[in-house]
Amino acid sequence: MIVTEEVFSRFRDKGKVPVRSLPSSLFSQTGDLFFKNDAAPLSQFPSDVREVIHVVPVLAFLQTVPPLSDEREWIALHHQCGGYHCLEVAMVATILTPNVTIKDKLDQIGKQFYFAQHGNLEPGNMLASSISAYSTALSAIGLDCECTWRRLSEGLYPIDCTQENLNKVASDAPSLDMLADWQGFTRARYSTDPIILLLASNSD
Repeated sequence: MIVTEEVFSRFRDKGKVPVRSLPSSLFSQTGDLFFKNDAAPLSQFPSDVREVIHVVPVLAFLQTVPPLSDEREWIALHHQCGGYHCLEVAMVATILTPNVTIKDKLDQIGKQFYFAQHGNLEPGNMLASSISAYSTALSAIGLDCECTWRRLSEGLYPIDCTQENLNKVASDAPSLDMLADWQGFTRARYSTDPIILLLASNSD
């Protein structure tokens, strides 16, 4: 569901809106919005499915939402990830249009990590080799997850939200400085909120 500053104003506490404080009725399921056409293929063997996997890049707030610019459309989303663990992540996000020069490489990340660790890629079961492989895949296209790697799960691929990374990922990359009213918020190179996420289908 599209959410506006008018909606957020009902839940603000000292300028901040905790994502967890938003009612479930505001949230849309990413499976219905982005991956509905993947539903049939996902019942097949993982090796047969990877060719149809695609990612949807978003810039998202997972914890606290500041007053946002009305120049972007914002959506409250629930996204299932983590393979067989079926984790659900809530976020307020704006969809990014992937740069044509990088789109196939972003999709390749979704294909590479689909059914990773036999469907057990999620923060509580993450192997060092999975972190290394993911970091290497990002580095190959000039991106990084230096401070956001802990969010890595099957179907949820984190990228540090720096202006440099945004500009590489998206042809419509917003200016982080103009994205929100940051007064009262701490922003640093190693902040984890907001975050760039590549959303993809989950194997379960």
